[in-house]
Amino acid sequence: MFAYSGENLTKRLRSKAFRAILRQEIAYFDQAEHKTGALCTRLATEASAVQGASGVRFGFFFQNFSALGISLIIGFVYSWQLTLLTIAFFPLIIFGTYAQIRVTTAFQSKNQPFIEDAGKV
Repeated sequence: MFAYSGENLTKRLRSKAFRAILRQEIAYFDQAEHKTGALCTRLATEASAVQGASGVRFGFFFQNFSALGISLIIGFVYSWQLTLLTIAFFPLIIFGTYAQIRVTTAFQSKNQPFIEDAGKV
């Protein structure tokens, strides 16, 4: 259901963005950052980025947090000492995930002009 709702959201965003582009004045398309390739690339990538941040990702978060909660409960039932030791490593896991997201975002923003250039018609 999360994937279905994400697809519907992406479809609505793309159609509204396309309508907004079509309602611009002619001078808007004369600017270098609003060339055909850049606009097509934006339509293709930005709405998909929203889908990636909303639909399936919410499902993964829900699944992971519920698995984490259940595993902590089971861990406390069988060995509370080992469970507390495992909880001590959570900040390292969170920091590693944060660093990975930052590096990925930096590479993606650095490659954006090349992606827009490749989308030229």
